[in-house]
Amino acid sequence: MKNVLLEEFSPICQIQAFVEEDEHCVYFYLWNDPGEEFASIRAGWVRNYGKAPESIDVEAMEDGQAPMLSRDCCAHPDGAPRLDPDQLSIVWFEEGDAAALLYQGEVLSVIPGWAGSAPDGSSYPPYAKDCIGESPFCFPLGTPDTNGLFARIESAQKFWASWDEDPWPAIQDQFLSAITTSLGPVKKYYAIDGGHFPPKAMVTIEKGNVTYVVTLGVSLLPQPKVEQYIETPELLRRFEFAFACETEWLAKNEQHLLAYISGQTSLPWSYLTFLAKGHTIPCREISEVDERFTSMLLAKPDGAPDISFPVIGGDPVNLLWMIPITEDELHFAQTHSSVNLVQNAAEDLEYWIFDGGSKFSASR
Repeated sequence: MKNVLLEEFSPICQIQAFVEEDEHCVYFYLWNDPGEEFASIRAGWVRNYGKAPESIDVEAMEDGQAPMLSRDCCAHPDGAPRLDPDQLSIVWFEEGDAAALLYQGEVLSVIPGWAGSAPDGSSYPPYAKDCIGESPFCFPLGTPDTNGLFARIESAQKFWASWDEDPWPAIQDQFLSAITTSLGPVKKYYAIDGGHFPPKAMVTIEKGNVTYVVTLGVSLLPQPKVEQYIETPELLRRFEFAFACETEWLAKNEQHLLAYISGQTSLPWSYLTFLAKGHTIPCREISEVDERFTSMLLAKPDGAPDISFPVIGGDPVNLLWMIPITEDELHFAQTHSSVNLVQNAAEDLEYWIFDGGSKFSASR
């Protein structure tokens, strides 16, 4: 008989954590997009209650039972005491896509963001305190001296605790100061978090015949998955959006564009991905205004205003400028790279300011 000892949702992502036991063992699970057709589960062994088998019990797995850890990998081959549910707790990583299971304050299991099946078909198991050898169900957790995940857990605990006193007003002032110093006074301020964590906002600034749109608060959270692709993830994991266009054009299409920009601020945590310079994202809202434009290019143009955002969590904040592109330009970027696409706009020194026309020539 299976028994759920603890369950909890990520404060950011559509992920449910739960701890489940039966008469033989305990497992820690992260269920991505629970209830959806494409949902997936990452599972990690926590401990055996009974005597460990000599090898993996394939027959039990085929019957749908959670497998016990084999004797050669188990720190308590004769079984460990049953867990008290009241002593269990979960620490979510700051990215929201990974978590650690604690028992009486001690780390028992960790399911990092990279755990599970990789695109190349390989598999990376979670980590367990009571595992002493590599197995398909877990890797040894090690110690704070040998495993950097301990530092990640401690950092996450401090991050969540910092919200007990709500640091947002002070951070908000810092962001607004950086924006106004670079672009001028704010015309409109919009709260775009819908009352949910984290707090986020968006402002508009009119400068001459150009209106700027800038987000603030998105960078409070590091993006998921960056560390799986970049050796220096701290340089890319935090961002804010900026969009610039002729004021007259925006006035006609403001509702569509502002709603779109607001919605994209949650994209990395909704789809467990990350955004960076050179990436493109679909933009149905702008195609409804002008069918030629179907996507946004995220860029860091040399001539665009530089906003000196405060460092967040020790990381710099990247300002990603949204530039509408056509379907042909999207295809060119996918085929020849976004760098080559941007080079096609070399004659337009302000190509990052949208005026309703194409800024790039995909045929050059």
